[in-house]
Amino acid sequence: MTPEEKFDAAIDSAMNDRRDLIGFLENQTDAQAGWEPPDGEWSIAQGVEHILLTDDFARKILVETLETAQKTGNWNNAPDNPQKLTSDQLRRREQGPVPAPEQLHPVEGRPLSEMIPLLMPAREETNKALAPYRKRVLERLNPPATRYGNLNIYDRMNYMGIHDALHKEQMERVTQASGFPAAG
Repeated sequence: MTPEEKFDAAIDSAMNDRRDLIGFLENQTDAQAGWEPPDGEWSIAQGVEHILLTDDFARKILVETLETAQKTGNWNNAPDNPQKLTSDQLRRREQGPVPAPEQLHPVEGRPLSEMIPLLMPAREETNKALAPYRKRVLERLNPPATRYGNLNIYDRMNYMGIHDALHKEQMERVTQASGFPAAG
């Protein structure tokens, strides 16, 4: 695959996951989304706020990594044998539970109806910020390592969508919890 094809595949995957998340959220009312499950999981609205915070954070890290590579000319900072989880492993949650860093915890308590319209523009903003690097070979350029291992730029772009999918699964569990309010 060419760098452009790899870039586009990662973006397409993240966009598809975002569209799927929005489709799910559009079926939830503000009251349902604000309902907090008794087991301590985040409400749907808290999950969406976390996703929006994470979008900004991830975009910042990716752009910083790409700008540093551009300035230094070093597009290869990956270890020789990077340890990482594959996209399939990440989708299956093989990394186990991953607590969100404190700065990515929801705090504003905004209604879902105000946040849904922000989701697609946030993803599009990331795409726009990364697009100038579309023709670059990015598989040996790693942002700072995470619990998921040494993911390269393409992996991280793809993971942004996986992050949406994992939170959608959590939100679906919330809708099945005892006491979840009916629509209406």
